[in-house]
Amino acid sequence: MKGVIFDLDGTLLNTVPDLLYSMNSSLEKLGKPTISTVQLKAFIGNGARNLVIRALGGNADDQTVSELYSLYGETYSRNLTVRTEYYDGIRELLLSLVNDGIKISVLSNKPDEQTKKIIAHYFSDIPFSCVMGKQEGLPLKPDPTSALLVAEKMNVDPKDTVFVGDSPEDFKTAQNAGMNCVSVLWGYRAKEAYSDLPQTVFAETSAELLEHLKKL
Repeated sequence: MKGVIFDLDGTLLNTVPDLLYSMNSSLEKLGKPTISTVQLKAFIGNGARNLVIRALGGNADDQTVSELYSLYGETYSRNLTVRTEYYDGIRELLLSLVNDGIKISVLSNKPDEQTKKIIAHYFSDIPFSCVMGKQEGLPLKPDPTSALLVAEKMNVDPKDTVFVGDSPEDFKTAQNAGMNCVSVLWGYRAKEAYSDLPQTVFAETSAELLEHLKKL
């Protein structure tokens, strides 16, 4: 292993408090029913627009989706770093990897500007090689395009790269990109979500994640 690409939401940071506040605030302004924490976690993973569609029940008209998407985006942009929390041991894990000469990066389906602002706020002292969110013209995970681009920016071969995420989409991204993968269980998906996938490498704590990474 020479490089590690980390997902953001549910992997490096617990962003649910800010996401939930922003979504429910936006839903209320449009007179729509709010959602629970459990629902939000189930809806996250395929970009903000899909999150909005799911929050509306999956059957809203295009105009309503567009209105909520715009309102939610504006609200969340003002609340990126208000309630979001670190996961235990993550900062120490990142510093350990850097000290061992491992290159680290972040790849999220969250909009690129938001991704960069959050990482800059919470990890200003961590020397990430690349921080990338959703960019115009690039498909979302689990398409491997962005993951391969991040590996290229790190100057690390995909086969020497490990993708760390908390969802089946992250595992599929790693598969599609020819990378190893460790799936963390402190995020937004339970182990059962992988029942139809050949994933066997899971980490319940940051210490366990570091152990897995050192073996790859």
